[in-house]
Amino acid sequence: MGLGMRRLNRAQDVVEEFGDDVEDSFLALCTRAPEDSLRRGISPYDLTMFNTPQLERLVVELEELREEEKTPVVRHVIEQAHQAIRRSGYLLFIGD
Repeated sequence: MGLGMRRLNRAQDVVEEFGDDVEDSFLALCTRAPEDSLRRGISPYDLTMFNTPQLERLVVELEELREEEKTPVVRHVIEQAHQAIRRSGYLLFIGD
């Protein structure tokens, strides 16, 4: 089972739930990210939650990727991060 993802509202209630693709492309992207990258901190084994300032940085990192790296799940993470930022919410990444 791959990485699970949830968009949470300000009260930390689940608003949207989705997961990585069958190739685990998002997790692979995080694993090979530069050490100073925010996405490198997403744990494949534990919970990782980002707040609005962290999501703003994550969106910049993801939007700067080469087009061929922007898989549908990466684009969905970007979209959900924008939604969370607009609503002062969070993104929760759930490792195996």
